Amino acid sequence: MATLNARHPFGACLLGATLVACHARVSEDEFRATRVPVARLDSVLRAADSVRLPLADARLLLEVAPDIGLASMPPHDTMTIAEILSWARAEHARKQRAAAETTAAAAARRREIQQQLDSLVAVMVVDKSFLPKNPDLERYQDFISLTFAYRNRGTKSIQAFQGDVSFLDATGDTIYSAHLKVDGPIAPGKTRREPGRIIRYDPFRPGHQRLRSTPLDKLKVVWQPSDAVFADGSRLTLAGSEP
Repeated sequence: MATLNARHPFGACLLGATLVACHARVSEDEFRATRVPVARLDSVLRAADSVRLPLADARLLLEVAPDIGLASMPPHDTMTIAEILSWARAEHARKQRAAAETTAAAAARRREIQQQLDSLVAVMVVDKSFLPKNPDLERYQDFISLTFAYRNRGTKSIQAFQGDVSFLDATGDTIYSAHLKVDGPIAPGKTRREPGRIIRYDPFRPGHQRLRSTPLDKLKVVWQPSDAVFADGSRLTLAGSEP
């Protein structure tokens, strides 16, 4: 027999691998047929760490074991491992469907809030100017001044709101963008104009250069609101509504 193994090492290895595979298959089949208390599945799995299962089945058992009796309730107190696997597959599919439904509901809610915010306030830039450095006026560097006006298009008085404002050129490219936060009441249907907001001008920033040089009537203002607080204390916000 030793001579045969020496002459045919490949055949010997194949035979050995077949025997090991058969032994593993018997162990796996026996394990699947084992009836166990479902509540003790976690400890059963730890005790059977030498049993080889397909990776997907092993992951499924490890995933479902901690949830038994808490987030998941099997149909019987005792089940075979094969029955538990079948139930776990169905439970996994149910959780995936529930997660997808939750994500879809959150996305729909976010779209609804965004639509309400988009229709709530009209943001307009009514004046743009460049303020050069003037020590006599205690202005020690250059600024760009932007004067905004806000119209409440809703039916409730607004106490505060915020979002991002972007300035686009004629081709739709963004020249400059910034976060805008506004405090102070605006009654329904009313427009509020505020003093100019200043931007510290940096001549080495292309966005600042283009914002300064582009005429106001050539700029498109895009308003993306994210939060609004009403005078009655209620709030409309995108925070926490991510799917």
